[in-house]
Amino acid sequence: MILFAKEFIKHLQAKKANIYDVIFFIHSKWTAVILWIFTLLLSAKQYFGDPIECMTDSKFKNYIHSYCWTMGTFLIPSSTDDMRNEIAVGVGPRRFDKENVNLRYYQWVVVVLLLEGLLFYMPAFLWEIWEDKRLEQLCSAVVAPLITIDEHKKHKNLIKAYLSKDNRNTHQQYAMKYFICEFLNLMISIGNIIFLHFFLDGFWSKYMKALYTISFNNWHLWNQHSSQIFPKMAKCTFYTYGPSGSIKIHDALCMLPLNVLNEKLFAFLWIWFVLMSILAAQKLIYRLALIAFPTMRVHLIRINARHMAVQDIRQILAKKCYGDWFLLYKLSRNINPHFFQDLMSELLLKEKL
Repeated sequence: MILFAKEFIKHLQAKKANIYDVIFFIHSKWTAVILWIFTLLLSAKQYFGDPIECMTDSKFKNYIHSYCWTMGTFLIPSSTDDMRNEIAVGVGPRRFDKENVNLRYYQWVVVVLLLEGLLFYMPAFLWEIWEDKRLEQLCSAVVAPLITIDEHKKHKNLIKAYLSKDNRNTHQQYAMKYFICEFLNLMISIGNIIFLHFFLDGFWSKYMKALYTISFNNWHLWNQHSSQIFPKMAKCTFYTYGPSGSIKIHDALCMLPLNVLNEKLFAFLWIWFVLMSILAAQKLIYRLALIAFPTMRVHLIRINARHMAVQDIRQILAKKCYGDWFLLYKLSRNINPHFFQDLMSELLLKEKL
């Protein structure tokens, strides 16, 4: 795991060209890092001990630990209004009028967080492959704040020559691939919300109540609501055969130490996943607006070419498709501002010829 983390950190190091926007970077890379950090925390047995500890009078005590971890524990149906007969939420006398609430997810939490991290990172990884260092090749020599006059002229002419060519189809594909990755970000967020709701048995609705109690510092209610998803204590029933062949029932009370950490990590993830879903949806709407309204593109380019009049920028972009604009905008976010203004002036002169 440590070797994997080192390799991943190398992969996250800043590139010569910034190929992501802020929301894309946070949604894909930051979320993946957060999930993998949580995976490492939950895997740290030396800090939190065994994932399950069961108390029983049975002579099969050691075996019951493995059995309850593998087969799962359960809670008595919640009765948060009246806990007089319960030592913890869902831990009390058996109720035959309702089915027990089975808990089998906790063995998979670490695996799920690891896979979620991979899933969230996938759009960034996919875009890095599709982008194929195009921006880095175009602007690697002019990202420095100061460049020599000769370098300035040389690279300005090279970029101008490239942008003057008819690369409409190539640039449209380039922009479309980025759009696909942004769409994947949204789909992954929505899919993750649906998955966690079923994986943790009503996570979004039940945990919203738990988070609400934090706002007025009612930690007793927080414990009651959060324990419905991440109980610190649960029951486990183990069956054996007696000397005459009759079934013997062994009742065990189990501690789930990792849920002390799980309840806090998932409180953060509840808020984070909702925020990421909203940002991904807004970003996709924003992207569609840029495709539909060329005027928005003009004003975005003008942010990094303030010396130019709006009509001049509009003239430069008049014959350029969305893909051409997308690459030009990415360039404006990566190269020296003075260099970009000179480049735009050269492109304007070419359009006027």
